[in-house]
Amino acid sequence: MQRMKLNTPAGSTEIVVGEHLWSDLKSLGQEAVLLVDEHVLCQHHDIFETFRTITVPSGEQYKTLQTVESIYRELVKLEADRSTMLVGVGGGLATDVAGFVASTYLRGVPFGFISTTLLGQVDASIGGKNGVNLDGYKNMVGNFRQPSFVWCDLSLLSTLANREYVSGIAEVIKYGAIWDVQFMEYLEKHMELLLTQEIEVLEHVVSVSAAIKVDVVEKDEKESDLRRILNFGHTMGHAIERHQKVLHGEAVGMGMIMAAQLSNNLGLLPSAEVDRLQQIVSSAGLPVEMRLDPDELFLNIRKDKKKSGEFVHFVLLDGPGSTVIKPIALTELKSMIHDLC
Repeated sequence: MQRMKLNTPAGSTEIVVGEHLWSDLKSLGQEAVLLVDEHVLCQHHDIFETFRTITVPSGEQYKTLQTVESIYRELVKLEADRSTMLVGVGGGLATDVAGFVASTYLRGVPFGFISTTLLGQVDASIGGKNGVNLDGYKNMVGNFRQPSFVWCDLSLLSTLANREYVSGIAEVIKYGAIWDVQFMEYLEKHMELLLTQEIEVLEHVVSVSAAIKVDVVEKDEKESDLRRILNFGHTMGHAIERHQKVLHGEAVGMGMIMAAQLSNNLGLLPSAEVDRLQQIVSSAGLPVEMRLDPDELFLNIRKDKKKSGEFVHFVLLDGPGSTVIKPIALTELKSMIHDLC
């Protein structure tokens, strides 16, 4: 079991990585309200049956203000007050929604997360970003507020569909690409064991990924500077995700490859490093080729929250484990996307 603390001016989060953490649920007290992903509730209903629960529907199409509003109403029925602990249980969608609900209901109530997906454990549940989509555009409405705790229960990952598990590996690869060369080398050597969820490898990978995110967020909680590097692969990825039937990690994996290719086209990254990134994404079982409409991608990127005026701030690579954030004019970007597709 690994423990770490995320400390920000707004508060601290205790992060625990280990197996069978759900057995400590009783420590939350019977007054807690659990906001549980519907699939998690179905698979593990016996774990939660003694708690007050609200079901969070699965699927990106439910990450909306309408879902948030329905949860508010359920909380009113349960007479939840400012002392009520809300606990988001599920993947990134459930924790994003739960965090947004908790940070706005009664102007804010205490909350924490039990993350049940690899993507959630290494990324979405850590860092205090809470939010929902608007008209299909990712995370257009949200805020920053840190949970009191995040439990990354490795034993719950075995119930994930393989495609869902593999999707989370994209965010793991991201950390090696942008921050830690040694971690990237570890992933290259241990990918087969990670794919089989060998517990020592899995605990190491989740712990290192979480520690990297903690390090970045502590330096820049509100994404004014350094934290933007965590968006590597996400500008293209979100655009891909909007008009392709792919999972978030699959889109991010493709987005990272395209960002690396763009880095190479701009003279920032050697071709060998582009090939290296593509190889590790492929070795994880993530797609490295997609049929993409460049005009559709461009239209989606114009709506990206990282756009500022007539520029989009792209996270690019200028070497192994090294990034540069480059503003690219929309007028130039359109032709660049056509070159990539």
